[in-house]
Amino acid sequence: MRKEEKKILLQTKKTNVETDMRLVCQFIERVLHYVAYSKRTRFNINDFKKNFMGQGVDWFIRYKAVRGGLSNLFKLKQEDRKALHLAFQGDIKFFTYLERLNYKLKFPDLPNCVKKVAKPFFEALYDDILGGSTGFRMNGLSVPQLRRVHVRKGYFEANKKTNGYFNPVCPACLGEIAVTEKDGYADLDHYLTKSIYPTLSISPDNLIPLCKTCNENIKGAQDPLKNYPKKGGLLNIFFPYHRPGIDSITVEINQRDPDEKFMVVTVKGKESESIRVENFEALFQLNERWSGKINSSLYETVRAHIISEFIDGEELLTETSVRKKLNKMYTAEMRIRSTVPDSYLLAQYINILTVSSDKFVGFYKDITETIELELKEGCL
Repeated sequence: MRKEEKKILLQTKKTNVETDMRLVCQFIERVLHYVAYSKRTRFNINDFKKNFMGQGVDWFIRYKAVRGGLSNLFKLKQEDRKALHLAFQGDIKFFTYLERLNYKLKFPDLPNCVKKVAKPFFEALYDDILGGSTGFRMNGLSVPQLRRVHVRKGYFEANKKTNGYFNPVCPACLGEIAVTEKDGYADLDHYLTKSIYPTLSISPDNLIPLCKTCNENIKGAQDPLKNYPKKGGLLNIFFPYHRPGIDSITVEINQRDPDEKFMVVTVKGKESESIRVENFEALFQLNERWSGKINSSLYETVRAHIISEFIDGEELLTETSVRKKLNKMYTAEMRIRSTVPDSYLLAQYINILTVSSDKFVGFYKDITETIELELKEGCL
């Protein structure tokens, strides 16, 4: 198989409001620090305003879910409040520890009494504030009312094509992200689901737009770390923005299956990445989804293109000339795979047709018979 260039499959630029999102995370850390080290046992609005005076955050406690969340946090023992603050501090910087064997996200190991109270508070930050009509509004933000739509659209602004147009490629399945102004272009996925890791609910490193099929129908609330709950678990997965997978995977045809079916496998020489490849394939069900495109679109696309090349041109139809045109088509599809949906998959299928003698013989016979039939019928 041809050597792959490291490019996408979960490696993209973060949203262009990343700085704003980090300011929001810093604000939440200060709120949790205030809760952890306050001597009070009940939430006091006036004391909160006094501690955050001049920061433009009075709007924060106007949210019912926020006030209720803070009130419940203050009911915890101070040692539990401190543990929650430390968990948030460690979790929100998880991306700096991806390669550490001794690192583990802290929130899942907090006492159940803490998680029961803290989870609704963190979820409200995403669902009620970021996902609301007014958004985050503290001082220093470049966007006066930072909302979820800004995060999504900021991602696509940061990842525009070189010609300035929208890039519709899903960074997970490499298929198409449908463009609709109403939903901000795509579903915003919590790669590490917020139901298990709510401390990451507003982390710009954990939020990535995916196509609706990937986010709603396939991945959903699955936990990429489900099988790796111990320290070093993050080493076993590819991760948006920080750990790409395109140079670690390739595609083969399952020879044991009577039907043509793709298998996502690890590139030779990258065997140490095999666990990540297996986890990624299982998370997004790429074998099944990509296999469904072989007969429905990929073969016909390649077939029609090669036939048209010979019908419209003057080159003699030979095995050598067909291979030459397949290689040319492969190169063209690989060149645009990061900006045109399914180009990567099409390129991989072309590669399979080229390197598999049985596949090539069958393909060559098919296009030869088709062209000869058209010649007999006087179509040329």
